[in-house]
Amino acid sequence: MTRLFADPIPARLVWDEGELTLLQVAGRRFTVVEVMRRWRVEAEWWKGGPARDYLTLRTADGMVCDVYTDRGSGSSWLQRVMD
Repeated sequence: MTRLFADPIPARLVWDEGELTLLQVAGRRFTVVEVMRRWRVEAEWWKGGPARDYLTLRTADGMVCDVYTDRGSGSSWLQRVMD
């Protein structure tokens, strides 16, 4: 089952020497064990559309999720959780 959030949930990514180690969402902490995929979205850049860096992560408890960081603001968001 996949849960895609219409309103993404604010998240915080914690990096240690270039490696993603922790995802924080809604007061919970998830240890990141694998970055499974990375991709970049630049939609309608000429109109100031979204510019985002996406990651698909696997956490120590087995959660797989998509998180993106808005390159303009630097804020991160949980977009989807795959069970």
